[in-house]
Formats: sequence, structure tokens, C-alpha cells
Amino acid sequence: MTAYDRIQAAAYRSVLRLNHIHSLTTTFSSSEQDISSRIVPENGEYIVTFSVGTPPTQVHAFMDTGSEVIWVKCSQSSPVFNPAKSSSYGHHPCDSLACEVLGVGRRTCAEFLDPCYYRVRYGDGSTTEGTLSHDKFAFEDPERNLVDVGHLDFGCSDYSSWHFVGNESGALGLSRRPLSLISQLDIKKFSYCMVLPNNEGSGSRLYFGSEAVISGGRTPFLEGEDRYYYVTLIGIRIGDQNVPLPVGIFNRTSDGEGGFMIDSGTTYTFLRSEAYDALIKALNEAIDLPQRRGPSEWFELCFEGSFEDLESAAPDVTFIFDGAEVILMKQTTYIEAKKGLWCLAMVRSNEKLSIFGNVQQQNYFVGFDLEEQVVSFAPVDDCATF
Repeated sequence: MTAYDRIQAAAYRSVLRLNHIHSLTTTFSSSEQDISSRIVPENGEYIVTFSVGTPPTQVHAFMDTGSEVIWVKCSQSSPVFNPAKSSSYGHHPCDSLACEVLGVGRRTCAEFLDPCYYRVRYGDGSTTEGTLSHDKFAFEDPERNLVDVGHLDFGCSDYSSWHFVGNESGALGLSRRPLSLISQLDIKKFSYCMVLPNNEGSGSRLYFGSEAVISGGRTPFLEGEDRYYYVTLIGIRIGDQNVPLPVGIFNRTSDGEGGFMIDSGTTYTFLRSEAYDALIKALNEAIDLPQRRGPSEWFELCFEGSFEDLESAAPDVTFIFDGAEVILMKQTTYIEAKKGLWCLAMVRSNEKLSIFGNVQQQNYFVGFDLEEQVVSFAPVDDCATF
């Protein structure tokens, strides 16, 4: 670099440093004020709303406790957020801490002053990529007033393999990774209540802070896991009979594989094959209705009949956690794949990892207390009333 190049680089870093310090001094503190968002079901996901930029642009994103970043669609056929129109927008260069936090393999950089280009790959193979950026964000408070939470780091996505068919235009990452909303705002508690998707036009609320509902049975986070929400699943019960599962089938291995994760962004619960086979066998024996395979490879166990037939013939399925039990409704155990064909709303995992999806979390207040390190489950009659 020439002397002039070094001066330019130092000036550029100074401006970025000023913006960074300013954002720190204006960043929202969850102990001072609570924030919230309406959540509505759409195409197997749950959509939240917030605003980005100056002037604010409203964004609808899917709520994802298994995602480590916030990202917004910026440049596709119908961009939602145009960074050129936001006076408070900025991008992170390759030598920034935020870019470094992404980790090797998730960022692309040629020169240290170049914009940091991120790429995040999800477990289902879908990807999002674009420029790692920062801008002002705003959420509602519990009284529905808009609250400025300061500058947050996010992905300004110019490519996503997600095939959005509704209002979705990004993701609100709620894991415990550094670039998630939870970590950036140092949120200690949050909770949500997911309405049944057939409750058309209805929704509920996602609460952060003191309004979060932490009640009912509580199960601790798995020790040694500080990124996602792993818990201990002890077993599964059908009626009053425990499903005979292999011992330790849901444990994390010493090399970091397996385990049981709570995830709002996964639609159906995934069970590793050994557990899935045992559950299907037990349901086969317990339910006296005509059985057949489903219309796709995903649904391996289906029953013919009306919903009333299913309700009277099928015993309750209960997930038994360490310290909590989640008793599933028939509507959160089975889906009507075709008229009169009810299929188990759980899927075989071809990996060692098992995931508790959002269908099975419906009509429960699910709370996350990061100070107490627990997930809580409290059943409700109808999430739409909250």
C-alpha cells in the first residue's frame, strides 16, 4: 500500500469505528424496555414483523430459534429492503469483528477493506448469501408502539434458495450465536405461542424481556451447548405406555453429533430412525384404524377415517423431557394429507440429530430463560387469545 492508501484505509476504519461505537451507545437494553412482535402461521413457518432502516421499511421474516443470523432479502426479483434508500445503512468490511465472527467457510473476502460477503447454509441444504451489514432496527413493544433498538448486524441477502410463497422476506435468527437477535440485544428471556395453522387469519405474540411467559414444566438446556437449544428427551409415551426406545438414543455424542433440539423454524418433528421405527410400531399396535402409507415418502404412517374416528381411536402422544412433559393434541400429532387420510406429523431423520418442530409446539407457551438455562412448556386452550 502507498502512504495515501494507508491514510485512506485508516480514515475508513475510523469512520467504521465511529459508527460502531455510536451503535453501541444507542443499542437497546432489554432491561430498560420490552419488545414484541405479532406471529402468524404461513406455509409451515411462523412469521414475525419488524422494521429496518431510515426511514423504516417493514419486514416479514420467519422466526427461527435454529438460525444464527438475521437476514433480509435485499436484491432479488422483488427486493423488500433497499439499502440505498436507508440513510443509516452500512456494511461491514472484511477486517471487522462481525465478519470474523461468521467463521471460516461462511465469509468470502479478497481485500480487507472489501465488503464482507457471507454465506449461511441451513440443515435442509437451503442457503442465503449477501453482504454483512448493519442498520437501525425497530420492533413493537407490548402496547404495540414502535421501539428503536439501535443498530443491529444482519445479512443483506442478494441470493436465497428459499422459495417464499407468502409474505416472508427473511429470517429472524434467535439462536445463541453472536449474530442472532438474542445475542446482539443481550436478551435474557423470550417466549412464543404458536396458533394452529387452520385458525385462519389469527396470530399470537412473540415476547422478549419481562413479558416473556416462563411457566409450566421446565427442562434445562443441555450443558456444554451454548449455540442452539438442545434439551434432554427422556422418552415418548403413547397413552400410558412408554415407547421402547434404545437407551440414550437422543443423547449428544462426544464428537458433537445427535441430540434433541427445540426449533421453531422446523415444521415437523424429526426423529432419528431407530426412535422413529419404534414410534411407528407402537402406534400401529395402539390404533385400530385402517392403515396405509402416505402420499409422499415423508409420511410413512397414515390412518383412514374421519377426525372423530382418529380422536376416539388414537391415544395421546406425550414427549417426556427432563422436568417437563408435552402432551400433543390430535391436531399436532397428525395432519390430513388427503381428505380422510391422517398422517403422523413427524418425519424420519437420516441423521443422528432429532428436532422438536413447530407443529408439535402449537398451543403451548414455549419460553426460553437464558439466565436460568431452561425451556418451559405451558399448555393453553388457544394461542390466538394471547
